[in-house]
This record gives sequence, C-alpha cells and structure tokens, in this order.
Amino acid sequence: MKTGLNATNVRVFEAVARLQSVTLAAEELETSQPYVSKQIAVMEEQLAVQLFARVGRRLYLTQAGELLHQHTKVVVESLKEAEEMLSRAASASQKRLRIATSTTGMYMLPEWLAGFEKKVADLETTVLVTSGDEVERQVISGEADLGFIASRPRFRSFLVSVVAEDSLALAVQKDHPLATHSSVSLDELSKERFIVREPESASRALTERRIFQKRPDWRFRLQINHIDAIKSSLEEGLGISFISRRAIDRELQSGTLATIPVDGVDLRRPICMLTDAHKFGSKIAVRLAKHIASHASQNFRC
Repeated sequence: MKTGLNATNVRVFEAVARLQSVTLAAEELETSQPYVSKQIAVMEEQLAVQLFARVGRRLYLTQAGELLHQHTKVVVESLKEAEEMLSRAASASQKRLRIATSTTGMYMLPEWLAGFEKKVADLETTVLVTSGDEVERQVISGEADLGFIASRPRFRSFLVSVVAEDSLALAVQKDHPLATHSSVSLDELSKERFIVREPESASRALTERRIFQKRPDWRFRLQINHIDAIKSSLEEGLGISFISRRAIDRELQSGTLATIPVDGVDLRRPICMLTDAHKFGSKIAVRLAKHIASHASQNFRC
C-alpha cells in the first residue's frame, strides 16, 4: 500500500509544526525554504488533507495537522533515540577488537598489542586461543577481526601477511641424556618417547609431514592439547617433544629445558596474519594490522 508519509517528509512536517515556521524549520534541518514548502505541499496532495492554515505570517495546524503531529512527534523522537543508540554502538566498536589466534601466535600477540595500546587509549580486546582451523572459521564468519596461525591457511578467501617466523625445536628436560649432545640423528630419536600435540594442531601436522611419517616405529607416550601442559611434562622428564621455540624462551633462559638440533631436519614455519579478503574490517582492526605488519620480523609470501 502506497503511503504519503516517509521518514523525510515526517521530519519536515514535525519541524514546521513544532516551530510554526517554514523558515525556522529550514534552518533547523539545514535545507532551503522552497524544499520545505514543497515537502509540505506534496504531503497535503498525497494525503488529500490540508495540514496548515496561514494567518498573516504565522502557520497554524489544522485539525488534521494536529492529529498527524501527535504521531510524528513520537516517530521523530524514536528516530532520534535510534540514531543516538547506533552512534554509541559505533563509538564503542571503534575501540573493540576481536582476535583469534593459535597457541604460537599468542606468544607474540602481547608484544604487538602493548605497542599498539601506546597509540590507542581504552582499547578493549578479546582474544580467543584456539586451533588453526577454528581461527580460519572465526575470521571467515566475522566473529574475529584478525587471525593468527602458524601455517598456511587452507582457504584462499583471506588476505595473508607473514608477520613473523617460528620454528619447532626438539626440547628435552635439562637432565635428559640428549641435553649434552650438539646434535642428534633421526635414528637416535627412534628410541625416545615423544610428547605430541593433538592431530588438529599445526605443530603436529608439521612434525608428521617432515619427521614421523618417515618411520613407523616412533613411540608416542603422551598426546596433549595444551602447550603449557607439554612444557610441564617435559620438565618432569616424561618424554621429549618438538615444540615452538617461541613457546619455551623462558624455560631455555632459566635452564629447565634444553634444545638439540636434529640432523637434516628443517621445521621453520611462517606466522600468518589473516583478514577476510571480502570484508572491510573495522578501522581499529585495520590500524592494528598495519601496526603489526610494520613490525614484522620477516616479509615473505605465505
């Protein structure tokens, strides 16, 4: 059903009715007097009623105009409240960040955020530490503004920036017999008991592809889905593990763990920052992405 009322002419009518002046209404609405007069004339024609009566230079509402004004006051006030609500929401979202990261990314993210928060006050950040697959899903769905994974993404619907490089290192307890070796061969490792990540982990996938698939006789003692639990198990001597070097910096400095090079094995990998290629991120997310990219330790294609 076609109606003679819309958001534009309702605002014009309400202003004229409240101010009893086309001139004052035009000034308030920041438009011209002819435009206001035309809007009123079109409304009266489409509604087939006279809304205003002119006496001298004054405008007065007719009975029909009074009835309409009672409704337009409510509509205009409701629109103002909606605009204010949206404005507050937009203002709040300008400093709200949602980040999804794999475990390895979490060892670099605090440093990046600390540097960024020196530039942006009152930043509200939510960080989800999860699997690489879930990071990709979160970014694609829009639940996360930025994602960080320690591998190449499975899908092509991302803008990808390599912001750091990591490598897996063979870590052992400080008192482990291998701790004194300058290097070790794969044959020597076949007798050890390994602590491994869950199959969905990027670290597990990398070690499977480059090490474990080469021999059928590896012994997995523990499978653990949390990197801190793996570090604790290493310190207790429950086995050895290929683990992110970034994740054990403190343990290496304190001397509770040691790393041994493995002959002929390269376990380097890029840390990739993901954004959705088909969506524009929030301004604050774009600024953070640029900040991190400017501090990237490596700049090669993922």
